[in-house]
Amino acid sequence: MRFDFHITEDIDTKGFGITFIDIDETLFNTFAKILVIKDGKVIKELSNSEYNNYRAKEGESFDFSQFSDAELFYRTSKPIEKMVKRATRIIKRAHAKGSRVIILTARGSFDKKDVFLNKFRQAGIPIDLVRVELSKNRDLSIAMEKKMTIMKYLNTGIYRRVRVFDDYIRTCRAFLHIKDDLPKETYTKIRDTYQIGFDVPDEELIKFEAWHVQSDGSIQEIKQ
Repeated sequence: MRFDFHITEDIDTKGFGITFIDIDETLFNTFAKILVIKDGKVIKELSNSEYNNYRAKEGESFDFSQFSDAELFYRTSKPIEKMVKRATRIIKRAHAKGSRVIILTARGSFDKKDVFLNKFRQAGIPIDLVRVELSKNRDLSIAMEKKMTIMKYLNTGIYRRVRVFDDYIRTCRAFLHIKDDLPKETYTKIRDTYQIGFDVPDEELIKFEAWHVQSDGSIQEIKQ
């Protein structure tokens, strides 16, 4: 299978890989709402997917407090089984090979970290083998903030294979443009790390894959 080939390929010849996986509507169906506030009152509640396409009108602001509620996340979130199994397989194989998996979410910090992490453990996801990257800047779009986080890892010069799994197609598309924005220094670091000569062009130093996660957990590769 093509997908399984990519998650088991030989580190010695392909280099280390890094995988970024979203949470909401990717690993779990979640039910926290973003509250739309105007004149001090809640005028609307938005789901995660509704918020992705909502444009605030004059005088409106957002309340994200439900997305920090670990107890709510633990009680109500439902694992998307296909994607949970896929993520678990990826995490275990990546960890064994020295590659990395990052849980990358637009959520900010949780009020009870252990309760939040226990939801993953309950679902069978080996969360203690990965790093969770939470949102730090609500002034940026979701796609742009995730893109900046991914670039932070790529700029280390360690990773030659990078992929993202996300239900939000704009994040997938923004991810595929990262190769156009990486500084020359990143490619230099990769060449130094792996002793790669200039007979290999920059565009072949890192392989990018974006996988759009469907509501049933199936995936579709997004091409640039």
